[in-house]
Amino acid sequence: MTGTVVALPTTGDSSEWTASEKALVEAAGLVTGPPANRQLAPRPVVEAFLLHARRTGLDPIARQIYCIERGGKWGTQVSIDGARLVAERTGQYRGQTATQWTADGVTWVDVWLASEQPKAARVGVHREGFVEPLYAVATWDAYSANSPMWKKMGALMLGKCAEMLALRKAFPQDLSGLYSTEEMDQAGAPRQAAQVQAAVAAPEPSGRDWRAEARELGSAAELNGLWQQIPPHERGDELFADLKAIAVQLSQQAAAPSPEPEKQWAAQGEPKGADWAVALIPQGEAEVLPGEEETPPLEGMEAPEPETGGGDRG
Repeated sequence: MTGTVVALPTTGDSSEWTASEKALVEAAGLVTGPPANRQLAPRPVVEAFLLHARRTGLDPIARQIYCIERGGKWGTQVSIDGARLVAERTGQYRGQTATQWTADGVTWVDVWLASEQPKAARVGVHREGFVEPLYAVATWDAYSANSPMWKKMGALMLGKCAEMLALRKAFPQDLSGLYSTEEMDQAGAPRQAAQVQAAVAAPEPSGRDWRAEARELGSAAELNGLWQQIPPHERGDELFADLKAIAVQLSQQAAAPSPEPEKQWAAQGEPKGADWAVALIPQGEAEVLPGEEETPPLEGMEAPEPETGGGDRG
């Protein structure tokens, strides 16, 4: 068997996926939930799906293989075209018989023309090394989902179930654990359809700006408390990333040492006990400031005459 789906991730660890791999995984049905709260399938489911895709070589983009959650249980499904392709790639597929239907289990016809639904359908698959075709029978009571599609094209849907049963019987190594959509319709509607309806009827947003409120908080513990207040339908990867970044900032601020307060010298005044030096300004001839009188000499003494330069006093 040849052919591989190279675009799918090679590991179930979503932290190692590229953006294109994440998009392909979501397209394959492994991501559920409303747009505001998308959730990846459990890792065992992801690993099993990737293994099925690698060993069958089917393409999820062509809807040859995909994953669906029904009633809380995940399952990998293939289209009837995908199952035919798997059988062909084995090199041992030799075709199949025409689909036949019956209303009583006795008379089988190649074309169903009656207005009522058939009671059963059968198909035989030819495989290399087998003398007779491997037949499989699907009954209406076992597989009908009573959905609009089954009511409109019941004979076609039942014929696909019979063909899938026969293909799996002829090639168990390649198709074990894989079921077609038509086979699984009776198990209930896929959860994705119910989630679309739930998303349409989602509650109105609270109107609160969670990012702005987070920036006003002072600790990571308060931020965790705020996260618990956010309704589930308003949570999302983007909001979670923004609040986580704010929590990291708060943790860094709490761990950083507090700076020493700047000394306010002006508020302290002059230091007590300090002697401030007073500069003496040298002066020349004495000057009398305006408004001051010259001090008279003491009685009995004459004031010395000012010396004049250039003459001999003798």
